Order: sequence, then structure tokens, then C-alpha cells
Amino acid sequence: MHIGVRITPATDPSVADLARRAEDAGFDSVWLSERVATPLENHPYAPSVDPWIALSYVAALTTRVKLGTCVSQIAIRHPVIMARQLATLDRLSGGRVIVGAGAGWVHEEFTSTGVDYDTRGGRLAEAIHVIRHLWSEPEKGWDSKHFQVPPIKIVQPATPGGPPFFLGASNSRGLRRAALYGDGFISVGLTPDKLADTAQRLRERRAAAGRRGDFPIFCQVDPPASPESGRELVREFRNAGANGLILAEPMGKSHGFPPDDAITRAVIDEAQA
Repeated sequence: MHIGVRITPATDPSVADLARRAEDAGFDSVWLSERVATPLENHPYAPSVDPWIALSYVAALTTRVKLGTCVSQIAIRHPVIMARQLATLDRLSGGRVIVGAGAGWVHEEFTSTGVDYDTRGGRLAEAIHVIRHLWSEPEKGWDSKHFQVPPIKIVQPATPGGPPFFLGASNSRGLRRAALYGDGFISVGLTPDKLADTAQRLRERRAAAGRRGDFPIFCQVDPPASPESGRELVREFRNAGANGLILAEPMGKSHGFPPDDAITRAVIDEAQA
């Protein structure tokens, strides 16, 4: 079972030190979240740094951990720009990128960037298609509802076919999008019982679409409070169908992460058992 950590708020150079500590402790991956913009008042999240730039900084100072987002609003950006940005990070990190992506739900992220909020789900699905196309046949161009790209040359990622897309979702349309277009799934706030139900729904939708092969399911979870609760956390989510856990520090906290050595060792040892 894969064990990663989400670092927040990642707004200063300490993010690299935390990532190095996570790598040295034996974690498999480091994740950053994204909030492009938020309203001025009454919002639970603060705006974040650009996770792709921050992960490039982390990549230069680590050697092994996978680098992911949970999750990024990639469809706010034009897919040519996004394809180049992801390919750049993948090349410079030696193929360590996981593209965690979601449709988004904060209106200000769309109104402030001039992107239509109501078409965000379709734009995300189409953006994934375009980015994959640019990583395989950019010389053929692309013409569809939201995006038109002429035949071009563009830098290619180190990973054959490009980094995987793990999609996050919380409703039936999002789950359908993840099953049809994702290479994996990232959940947030699900109990093991709810995860088991979600995993079954994803399997059924993938089977109905004729999709086969690996489809990792990663779950964002609160860090455990003790070694024993850490071991139990891994067992419960593994039995529910999770392939990985992302220990997600609550928003607004910082610099107390990764967990202490005893908890970290218990979680990683149980995951490897």
C-alpha cells in the first residue's frame, strides 16, 4: 500500500524541508493542494501557491518521492500550457509526477480567470483528452467544443504516455468522469465503509465503459494520533479497497508534519506488510 503526505500551506521554502523529511522517513509521495483564488470573506480555505511551481522546487531537493496534487484545477489553464508545464516537471523530476485533478467548486477560481464555471466538468474531461493527445500526436492538432489546437511540436514528458491523472470527485457526475477518463481516483473525507461503496461504483462504471487495467484509489485521511491507530487506519482502508493513503494535515496547520517517528514507522510498516 502506498503512503504519502499532503503538505500545507506550503507558502514558504520550508515546504522543501518537510518534503525531504517525508522522503527520509520512508513516505512514497508528497502532495500539495490548490486554491487558485477565494472570496474575500467566509471561506474555509486560503489561496495557495501554484502547486506545480512548488513541486518543481520540491523535485530539485528530493530524489525518490512521487510528486502529486490533491487536487489541481488544471482545466482553468489552457491544455497546451498545462501539457508543457506537466511535461517539464515530469522530465526534471525523472518521471515522478502524479496529476491529481478536479473540476473545482469555488466560483471565484473561475470568475477571476475568465473561465465558465458551469462547463467546468466538461472542460476537465476535454482538457485531459487534449493533454494526452499533445503527449502522443501533437502534429495532428485538435478541434473540439472547448479547445482548438493547431498541429504543433511540444516538449514531451519523461514518462511514456505522460504522467497519470488521478481524479477527485464527490458526486455521481464526478465519479463517472473519474471512471471514464482517470488513471486513478483520489477521495477526501470518506470513511472506509463509504470508500468501499465508492470503489465498487467506480469498478462498475469502468467495466461498463470497457476500461480494464490498474486503477489505484488513494484516500486523503487525517493523520493518526498513535502508532496503533495508524496501523488500524491502514488495515481498515486496505480492506475497503484503497491502494494508497495520503496523510493530510488539516488546513491552516503547518510545520508539525510529517507525523512523529513512531507513528510514521507504524503506518509505513503496516502498509508494507
